[in-house]
Amino acid sequence: IEPKEKLVAITIPLGTDSAVECFVYNTMLDSGEVIRNFIELLDPAKVEVSRVVPWEVSVHRESPAVFVQALYLAPTAAGKAAGLLKIALHADRAHPIACLHDEVGYVRTFERLAKGIFDSFDAKSAAPKSEYTDTLILRVDKAPIGFETSDLFKDEGGQRRWLSRSATLLPRDPKSLEIEDDASNVLIDAQGRIKGGVWIESSAGKVNHRIELSQKANHQYEYSGEVEGKKVQGTFTPSAKAWLASPVATASELSRLLKKKGSFDFKQQEYAPSVDPTKPVDVQYARDASGSVTVSLGPMRLVGSLAPDGRPEAFELSSGPPKLTLQRA
Repeated sequence: IEPKEKLVAITIPLGTDSAVECFVYNTMLDSGEVIRNFIELLDPAKVEVSRVVPWEVSVHRESPAVFVQALYLAPTAAGKAAGLLKIALHADRAHPIACLHDEVGYVRTFERLAKGIFDSFDAKSAAPKSEYTDTLILRVDKAPIGFETSDLFKDEGGQRRWLSRSATLLPRDPKSLEIEDDASNVLIDAQGRIKGGVWIESSAGKVNHRIELSQKANHQYEYSGEVEGKKVQGTFTPSAKAWLASPVATASELSRLLKKKGSFDFKQQEYAPSVDPTKPVDVQYARDASGSVTVSLGPMRLVGSLAPDGRPEAFELSSGPPKLTLQRA
């Protein structure tokens, strides 16, 4: 174990040519960006990457973990030799852990070891306990490509915050991934309405957007920030002339509707700056006679089921193939 600035490095011998290296950080990280940086350790001037693929997304101590492997060829005196860089990242809020192993084979051994560390790690400076947490695992067909984790907190002053984090690692081609991180920190009132918040999306080491939202008078909101390097600022008033519902309030209303028999059709406006930072978007939740729920947001339609608490259970994007699914862990 070797303490370093902002992290602790741990070396775990496997009795093979290469040891497993793990790094315990002391601050929250953008999961996708960390994985991208590790993949870029494979210098194109020295090695030829032939395949990069996520192979597992799982949950440990209420936080998601992503496993990625990169197969490459390196020149040697005897010709090209294969190499396999395995990466595992546990997105704990207080102490994220990244593990690496650079050796062909031992994929399941590495996975078992990393999961054991993720399950058993105990820090004195753990993150505050959330009132509620859930994780959705994203897949294309059957291949895992990312996660979305949401937590509800109450601070010392009694205010509640909804913290959401997601990372997607979508194969662009066999040799590379399209990696994106999203995070939001939303302040909500006692009725579950949005008082304000911050939304950030980044990819390839650059911030795509960073938007701040705050309540003003007469059900008006003010937004400000940057989108693709351009400053945006303005105000809007939801069409219902009411404060916007947070994910907490939305889930509460959907849970109430789920308790009733038959179909329902629930519409409201929600704030989704990745769609449009300048105004709320219309969202529809409709359950048909069979019990299937369709969520419509602009041109996007998700079809599936809600859990009894009103949060997503399992949904499929209807525009496939390929089939994109979201499954509660």
